[in-house]
This record gives sequence, C-alpha cells and structure tokens, in this order.
Amino acid sequence: MDRRIKASRDQEKRLAQILGGTTTAGSGNGWAVKNDVRNKAWSVECKTTGSSRFTLTHRDLINAEKNAILDLRDMAFAIEMCGRRWVVVSEESFLRLIENEEDA
Repeated sequence: MDRRIKASRDQEKRLAQILGGTTTAGSGNGWAVKNDVRNKAWSVECKTTGSSRFTLTHRDLINAEKNAILDLRDMAFAIEMCGRRWVVVSEESFLRLIENEEDA
C-alpha cells in the first residue's frame, strides 16, 4: 500500500478511536456522508502530509462545514503535517468549547 494512503488511513483510525467515533468508508467518493471521521457531535475532514506546508483554502473549509451541517454535526478539519497534529474549527465552535470548559 502506498505510504501516503497508509498514513491517511492511520490518521483517520487514530482520530476515530480518540473521538469514540467511526471512519467513513469511501468518504471521498460517496454521496451521503463525506467527511472522514464522525462521532455524535463532530464531523471531521482529515488531511495528512509529510511536507512542511499544507494549503488550506476557504473552499476546503466551506465544503467540510457543509458536509458536517448536512450530517447535523459540528465541523473540524484535522491536519497531520511533519509529525504534528492540528485541528481547525470555526470561531463559533471554539467559543462553545471554551464556554463548556468554563461551565465545568
């Protein structure tokens, strides 16, 4: 198996396990559920690269958000780059997370 495909699948499996969710089979080519990982609250689009740069476009974020909304979930965009892991969320989602943390 191509190492890039393996790295991508490993990222999705690891994140699904952490979130207590599942990976989405055929997420890139299916018509129903599009983002790569989901649990009860989140729909996550995953990208991985060995490069030191990754281009994240407005269109990428809007597509991931649209897919999450259609799935009745919040959107997150997970990027694994050069061994580090990053998660991008909307400001609205971030503020809700902060509020929940303060209420705890």
